Amino acid sequence: LNQGSPEKQKLVTIQEGIWQTDLAELLNKELGIDEVAFLELSSDKDFIKKLGLNVDNLEGYLLPETYYFYEGATAKEVIKKLSSEMESLLNSDEVKQQMNTLKMDKHQILTMASIIDGESNLLSEFKRIAGVYYNRLKNGWRLQADPTVQYLVRQRRKKVNKIYYKDLEIDSRYNTYKYYGLPPSPINNPGKAAILAALYPEKHDYYYFVADGKGGHVFSKTSREHQNNVNRYRTWRRNNQ
Repeated sequence: LNQGSPEKQKLVTIQEGIWQTDLAELLNKELGIDEVAFLELSSDKDFIKKLGLNVDNLEGYLLPETYYFYEGATAKEVIKKLSSEMESLLNSDEVKQQMNTLKMDKHQILTMASIIDGESNLLSEFKRIAGVYYNRLKNGWRLQADPTVQYLVRQRRKKVNKIYYKDLEIDSRYNTYKYYGLPPSPINNPGKAAILAALYPEKHDYYYFVADGKGGHVFSKTSREHQNNVNRYRTWRRNNQ
């Protein structure tokens, strides 16, 4: 204590809604962690079981936040830290009670939260977006969430960061344009704000939303109103390309 010095730590910010592959790249850049080893651990059933989880992959179960990590931290140590933070968030009595009220389990909440996080960068919109998707689920509609399709074509995002009509025909349970209900698992690692939005959605009569060209979205209750908003957005986009 008198002569020693503390181990160096590095501050690392993990973006909310980050894909597991991007998280692996970030940790490699910031901490020198091997990307392949990190991704292999993310789907290692024995390791996942030791974390107290019963899932096929850890994507969605690692809480994005700003952390201090010791230099030389291993993939296992980082995963354990991020997983522990997520568990702390979800294991409060209040959260458990709210999940029971919604009749949803932890996996479903994180899956919903990941879609919300993929839809917007405005935290102020999260609960309203959550309300839209809960309204669709309640009425037996398909979610038709673009982030679930973006998840399926994420390997091409560095070349083309958009989806095409043909992508909506991909036959996958993650394609919420083809299949009803939530996708099989989270499509990214949602942050705290998105998780709280999934737990406490805004109550309203909105069923649609589209980008407003200013970084946010405009919400509507009817198909006709939504189509008018879509047309306005397309006009804005043509005029600003």
